[in-house]
Amino acid sequence: MPKEQYMCQLCANHGIFNQPKKGHKQKCPHRDCTCNLCALNTKRRALDQIERQLKNATSIEVKTDPTTSAATDGMKYERSDDFLSFNL
Repeated sequence: MPKEQYMCQLCANHGIFNQPKKGHKQKCPHRDCTCNLCALNTKRRALDQIERQLKNATSIEVKTDPTTSAATDGMKYERSDDFLSFNL
């Protein structure tokens, strides 16, 4: 059974659904597009990156000292309709 092949979401936003993602980043015609769908995709990627960083920071922290939460002290984040709201 062949592996699942990921497709470029920016191209999919513009109706091109069969563009493989691998090796496509530098030549994507919609790479710098600022339409609503592409902007939403960019914000989602940034949010996913922040969530991964927080998850990695907390997993490292739990391995070292499970009694403290230094990685998230003083910084709270929450999802909002427009993007992220940071409260320091």
